[in-house]
Amino acid sequence: MRSFLPLLAVGAFLALTGCDDVPGMNTGDSSASASESVSETASETASEMASESASESASSSSSIARVEFPYNPATQLASGSGQGYTDTSNWAPGICFPIAGLAYANSQVYRPGGSHYPTQSATNHGSQCDSMNYAYPWSDNFCESRSWSNVMCKTGQGHQGQDIRPATCKSNLHWAVAAEDGVITQVGSYTVALTGSGSPHRIYRYLHLQSSSLKVAVGDEVKRGQKIGLVSNNLGTSNGVPQYTTIHLHFEVRIAQSETLSNGTVLTANTFVPPYNALVDAYSRSLAGDCPVVE
Repeated sequence: MRSFLPLLAVGAFLALTGCDDVPGMNTGDSSASASESVSETASETASEMASESASESASSSSSIARVEFPYNPATQLASGSGQGYTDTSNWAPGICFPIAGLAYANSQVYRPGGSHYPTQSATNHGSQCDSMNYAYPWSDNFCESRSWSNVMCKTGQGHQGQDIRPATCKSNLHWAVAAEDGVITQVGSYTVALTGSGSPHRIYRYLHLQSSSLKVAVGDEVKRGQKIGLVSNNLGTSNGVPQYTTIHLHFEVRIAQSETLSNGTVLTANTFVPPYNALVDAYSRSLAGDCPVVE
């Protein structure tokens, strides 16, 4: 684990209290006011540390100071959740972090409230609002075991993005924002896709947004940091019945054109690529004040 002392105190503050959400019946309205207060305190603490930091960006198009935070290395998945991947490139340097405010990247399946916690056969999976889900360190979950095709994963199948929980266990409160300047190329019942304007025109997809909150439509041009929609537990409908997941944003990065890896492997257009290291970089800049929210 990469654990950085400047934010260990913040991590301690962010062990939020649990709530009584029932998996599969998530209303998103059960976040304790105490957790919101803790997040506000931690945000202020992070901002104070950011103003004291003089470090400059070394590998990003945004040359802004960083606030470091505890996170596990890329490809280190939850025990028993998958075999990971090998390419740890930053596939989207300089992007804006896709959620405004504090956030926690980890598995929504292999953590409390998820369908595989503590085991796939368990009858009580715990609460999605467990403090474990809202604390550092971050954890990668690209290539978690899934039946979906993913050529970047060692098995050829796996999770195609990164799950990110917003600051508090509350649905329809925290904004998802544009990763970079671009055009909205797809809008579904709970999904939005954004294609970046600048080369290499990365494609970013946001899942589980509240459809009624969306501020964009297909063809809209958006600016980096612009509000897109509220992070929710929306999973669409099945036979007219609403379906729910845990409160989180599933964030994907795809390539828009064929690219070749250093080992000679050719990736075709629309291949999913690991977002974790790009998100670590973006979040450290976000804590330092990068990418203010645009209405």
